[in-house]
Amino acid sequence: MMMTFARRRRRALLISAVVGAAPFLAFALAVRCWPYPGSLARAARPSLLALDRAGVPLTALASPDGAWRLPLDELGMNPLLERALIAAEDRRFHEHHGVDWIAALSACWQDARNLRCVRGASTITMQLQRLRDPRARGFATKLREAVRACQIERSMDKAAILREYLERAPFGANVVGAGAASWRWFGRPCASLSLAQCALLAALPQNPTRLRPDRHPAEATARRDRILAAMEESGDIDQAQRLAAQAEPMSATWRPLPQFEGIAADEVDGADGHTGRTETGLDPALCDLAAARSGRVVTTLDAAMQRAACASARRALDGYAGATVEVAAVVVIDNTAGEYRALVSLGGPSFQDLTRARRSPGSTLKPFIYAAAFAADACAPGSVVSDTPGGWRGFAPADFDRAFRGSQTAAEALAESRNLPAMRVLELVGLARAAGTMEAVGLGGMARAAERAGLSLAIGGAETSARELAEAYATLARGGGHLSTLLVVDAAGERPETVALPARACWQVIHCLDGHERTAEICAEAARLGVAWKTGTSSGHRDAWCAAITPRLTVVAWLGTLSGKGTPALVGVEVAAPLALSLIAALDPGGGSWPEAEFAAVERPAPPALAATLVITSPSAVGSAVGSAVGSAVGFSVGAADGAAACEVVADPDVPPERQRLALRCRGGDAGARWWFDAGTPLGSCAAAETVWFAPAPGRHPLRVIDASGHAACVELLVRGGLALAKAR
Repeated sequence: MMMTFARRRRRALLISAVVGAAPFLAFALAVRCWPYPGSLARAARPSLLALDRAGVPLTALASPDGAWRLPLDELGMNPLLERALIAAEDRRFHEHHGVDWIAALSACWQDARNLRCVRGASTITMQLQRLRDPRARGFATKLREAVRACQIERSMDKAAILREYLERAPFGANVVGAGAASWRWFGRPCASLSLAQCALLAALPQNPTRLRPDRHPAEATARRDRILAAMEESGDIDQAQRLAAQAEPMSATWRPLPQFEGIAADEVDGADGHTGRTETGLDPALCDLAAARSGRVVTTLDAAMQRAACASARRALDGYAGATVEVAAVVVIDNTAGEYRALVSLGGPSFQDLTRARRSPGSTLKPFIYAAAFAADACAPGSVVSDTPGGWRGFAPADFDRAFRGSQTAAEALAESRNLPAMRVLELVGLARAAGTMEAVGLGGMARAAERAGLSLAIGGAETSARELAEAYATLARGGGHLSTLLVVDAAGERPETVALPARACWQVIHCLDGHERTAEICAEAARLGVAWKTGTSSGHRDAWCAAITPRLTVVAWLGTLSGKGTPALVGVEVAAPLALSLIAALDPGGGSWPEAEFAAVERPAPPALAATLVITSPSAVGSAVGSAVGSAVGFSVGAADGAAACEVVADPDVPPERQRLALRCRGGDAGARWWFDAGTPLGSCAAAETVWFAPAPGRHPLRVIDASGHAACVELLVRGGLALAKAR
């Protein structure tokens, strides 16, 4: 009987032990046999943190989900923050293996005694699992988190668990992770935070909304002080450190992101940190990069050049705000390295990179047309080109000043950006060759654009971007060697330099564009550096451009409007040239020198003689059929090939002015048409042997006649009231 009772008791004890141990055995079995989903371990995509080429933080862009995440493994952990977090959340973090069973039993006992949930027992590892796999709270979820926490501890060391928790934890609003939180709240990297700041950051994940320091400073301060007391109790700090930290003013304020420019990663600047944000204009220009890259990215940019370029562009926009000039882009390239040093996009939406926006470049393509012609020996800088009226298939272009220069050298026509000579040079060298040259120097899609634009390619008939234009001008500055421009340091790879143009053609074009006097009218500092530059204004005044180069740097500036609508203020030489020239003078004060030995002599050959003949109608010949009988007119001839001739006309007071006309003829030159101008204003055209009639008002009239070959002659005419008299002098 006694043996039977003893057996039953042992059996009951065994069953009780098995029943009691079953949950722990099941838990251990789940830890070992329940596969951990690998997808949960993948970290969310961090924000893009862009550093300049020296490692100086430039800017950060939010992750695709709108959160700010900056990886701590790149910016550096702070041991004080780790100790503060352990003191606040999990004092036995280094002793347990994912679940603190002592804390769990204590929490169950307190909850049972109070008949409600008084305290939790989640370890940092369990909280990490909750951040990886958020679920509705409940017993089943807590059990799942406990199993997964033990599995995490089996695959990761404590340091990695702490770092991942601090990278995933919420710190208020859309700030995720201590890396972004340290910049958002204190304006400095995590590694530079003080003890008091670390204690405050450790408090925020517990309740980011209720403890948000800019909205609830009293609650945040109280929680910070409790964590400091817990750190003293655990021996992490002493009493003096706790008191000093508690006396530190609450310095956490909601700072804008990004605000990194010019701040070294280990730099500390007072108790309040770096509170300001300097506009860099860089964020839109990095949108494409942020779509492809995340985390820490070392760029080829230069923090000082980026700030200078942005400040210059902002001043330019502010100066023309009343003229509806609203947006600007600036690109700076190091010519030797083939690397971007600054990318500025101002005024547009945050997602619109204006440095990539394709717009009409106006006359900024002309240097490449002339370079193609010089390279093909189709013409030279000293060749005579014709700036006379002309038309192609119904298209009759004109220049900005609506005037014509007659015969010019190619160098003069390029420097003065004359449209008709550029179109004639383009016609001479051929669309295919010119477009091929443009593509070779970095202007993509020009072959297809040339098919659509025809000869209007010379005056902005195609589209390009500020980045492409800068790459093309950098190719000129290198003497024809083309390099694709680099933005990310680790993406360099193989970048072979290709020969896009002969060096001779490049130096000839640069020599046409580096005139001291024309540069000094806009920027005296740039004139002293020998800067070569070219402006462009698109049709309808929608875009204003300027590209400026020294041997070391290329600067391209573009200004426009948000809507793309034209405005009279958008003239390249007036708004873009001052920006580009002043900026390149500031960024490259040494300038450098071009290889003068490679320049071909630019001499203006004398044009063939062309004489202007004035035939003055007599009063008796002026009537309803004026000019019908030239032979009855009183006339005289003035040879004016050298432009020095002059004549004087005294009007007849008895004849109405509108009925007193001059018959204009010229001799010499070619057998083609003639165009007559009065101070640049067209008077009309005629065949070589015909007459143009002119009714001048009293005053001086500089008359100019041009033939189809570009030969010109000038006569200065003085019209006076009084007796019917004409004389030459």
